[in-house]
Amino acid sequence: MTAQKKVEPKAAAKATESVETPVALGQEQVAAAVKAGTEVFKNYEEVIALGKDNVEAVVKANTLFVNGVKDLNKEIFAMAQATLEENAVMTKKVLSCTSFQDAVAIQNDLVKANYEKAMIESRKITDMTVKLAEGATAPITKQVNLAVEKFTKELAA
Repeated sequence: MTAQKKVEPKAAAKATESVETPVALGQEQVAAAVKAGTEVFKNYEEVIALGKDNVEAVVKANTLFVNGVKDLNKEIFAMAQATLEENAVMTKKVLSCTSFQDAVAIQNDLVKANYEKAMIESRKITDMTVKLAEGATAPITKQVNLAVEKFTKELAA
């Protein structure tokens, strides 16, 4: 004979409570895990975006650098070509001189002109090089500043 036991209300409440407590804790842990997963995913997306922006900054800097070096090389080549042409003209003048003093005078004029031209062209090349360095590093500098600003804001928060 099986006897049915009457469940006491206190016992039923205690049994319900003993089941609800772990379920509630489980729900809290799942909610915390979902929140943490969302934060990780958000941070992952931010890291991916930052990496993409970094690569784009390097590509842009490299493009600016290559174009700047190309322009610099064109300028140097044009200067060298002009100097060779001027020297060829002056050499013809020196060879056509009838006296040694005329040849020396032409040679002195050539040396002075070449020295002055070298100083002017040197200054021009220096200016172009500085401008190239500033322009090529600007995208990377900008990206570094953005990254530092972003991370310092997150640390401050």
